Amino acid sequence: MKTRSESFLKNLLEDAFFFLFFLLLLSVLRGAFLIIFKDMLMPSTSAGDIWGTLWYGLRLSLKTVGGITLIPFLLGTVAQTIWLRWPAEKVRWYWGVLCCVCFVFLFQTRIPYYREFQQAFSPFLFNTFHDDVYAIVKTALDQYQALSRVGMGIVMAIVAAGSWWMTLRLARRCACPFTQLKHKTVLAIVLAILIVPFAVFVRRGGAWDFQHSIYWKNAARTNQHLLNEAILDDVQALYRARKLHKNFSKVTRNLSATEVREAGERLLGKTYEEDSLLPLLTRRAQGAKIAKPRHIFVIVAETYMQWPLLEKYDFLPVTKGLKKLIARPDSIYVPYFLSASNGTMFGLTSVLLGLPELNLYTASRPVSQQPYETALSVQLKKMGYKTHFFYGGFPSWENVGDFVQAQQLDENYYYADFGGKGGVWGVPDKEFFEGIEHKITDEPSFNFILTSTNHPPYTIDMKTEPAITPADKMLALLPSDTPDKKAMVEKLQHFEYADYYLTQFVENILKRYPDSLFVITGDHADRYTLSANPSLYERLAVPLVIVGGGITKKIAAEKMSGAHMDIVPTVMELIAPKGTVYYALGQDVLKGKRPGLHAYYFITEHVLGNLNSEEEEYLPGETEPLSVQEEKELRQRLKDEQTVAAWRILHGTALEEN
Repeated sequence: MKTRSESFLKNLLEDAFFFLFFLLLLSVLRGAFLIIFKDMLMPSTSAGDIWGTLWYGLRLSLKTVGGITLIPFLLGTVAQTIWLRWPAEKVRWYWGVLCCVCFVFLFQTRIPYYREFQQAFSPFLFNTFHDDVYAIVKTALDQYQALSRVGMGIVMAIVAAGSWWMTLRLARRCACPFTQLKHKTVLAIVLAILIVPFAVFVRRGGAWDFQHSIYWKNAARTNQHLLNEAILDDVQALYRARKLHKNFSKVTRNLSATEVREAGERLLGKTYEEDSLLPLLTRRAQGAKIAKPRHIFVIVAETYMQWPLLEKYDFLPVTKGLKKLIARPDSIYVPYFLSASNGTMFGLTSVLLGLPELNLYTASRPVSQQPYETALSVQLKKMGYKTHFFYGGFPSWENVGDFVQAQQLDENYYYADFGGKGGVWGVPDKEFFEGIEHKITDEPSFNFILTSTNHPPYTIDMKTEPAITPADKMLALLPSDTPDKKAMVEKLQHFEYADYYLTQFVENILKRYPDSLFVITGDHADRYTLSANPSLYERLAVPLVIVGGGITKKIAAEKMSGAHMDIVPTVMELIAPKGTVYYALGQDVLKGKRPGLHAYYFITEHVLGNLNSEEEEYLPGETEPLSVQEEKELRQRLKDEQTVAAWRILHGTALEEN
């Protein structure tokens, strides 16, 4: 019978082969990822850049592989060393097969995910089962070839498992000489001791100390977004997404009224001993800047991103309509503007409630069954407006029907009200806006509108739309290095379609009611860009356009920035008489010097930065940095706003210890 030393050495060598096999597998998948997206690499990319990416990726994958190797080491090597009859070989084999399957299917999922979001998994992924699951599955089948990817995944998993079987057999053959050594007990003790420094080296991503380690926060080692995302293997990318997602909810764990009061003191600059949040949220209007509009429209447009409006993309026709609205004399355009987060419902709730988003699924919270004092609908209803909500999708999506009704949007219209024909996300924008036009009467109204067409699966037949650039002409406009041009043409045509009918709707209403006010923004960005190496600004920014209702450019600051939560105070400061009390957590964007708060990022008039790291970039044409003190104060202010919002969303306005 074999001794414990023999068992330990044999199993440890098999663990070493396990470690090397999966380190190689992740490196092969990383290389395959780069090959698949090679057309998105910058022309200046050198072989050194690629090798550097693979090297940094291998170092980072040491952490991943080290983690999964713990299972066969503890449940195989250690267990059999204690009990010699323990089936360590079976544990190692089956665990290896499971890892092969998981890695392969994560890889297959990552490909379409990166095509759509240009990220190897993002926190938005964890919103999936709070969303319309049927629509997501339908999108996966229609847009992302889910069935064929499952088939490819099965084939790849079989190949990977077969390779693992051969590797395991090789490991067992190589173990024989070690188990027959004369001083195998001494060798076993030495190797057991060396496991500790090896584990430290692996845990720190190929380094002996934290200063030189590599982990997901500092993995962006190159000047190309694609290469930086390739450095993350799928497990590390998923870990990053989960970590960021949890960061926004951890502020709510054990959140005390005392912490909220401390945040309030910093926001107000004075002692805050109130038993309610209301004093923190109370504002007094400085005086209406325009005459009271007959109709107010706030339009949250699906995937309406900022980057097509940039000068460098003027050759694309996809935002001709919005550019025409921006050029009007009664229009104000805020280019440095962020959505609340990376999902539609997050943007919708933030725009309506005037609160920052912490991915708390606000609309589904018990507190949201009652009206928020900050809700724009609640405040405009007090000013005499009839309130409407228009959405071409379904009231069951994300509990939106119950939520908006609780926020005193009294007349609500959905899919069935606009003909009941369309895709899984809603009726086409053309029929949607035509239907809304018919419902606008002379009675003063506030109209909260959410569009849905500019979203995969892209199902509208553009050949029947003469106003939209034909596919062949759109294709000719694309740069030669654009990857997957056919898919990009489809996306851009749907963007142009959404832009065209939104603009047509705005112009039609303004002809009927010139005293109407429109506020237009996107629900979120971070879907796709034309650039292979987009800046943070190109990835994240959405536009804010305010048009009609007697607007003049003179009432706006020279430079402005903000985010969804600032729309409520901006509208109220535009129309409310001086001294009117209203409620908001944000500030009037048109005054300038207002930082915009996204769940993961912030924006000022000069820089766009990451709330969870030191990553920052200058905005186009800007060179003025924040001082260390300014940045410290800014980050603290944004954190305090999130703290106040978290309490309001979870507990209401009363400041009482739980």
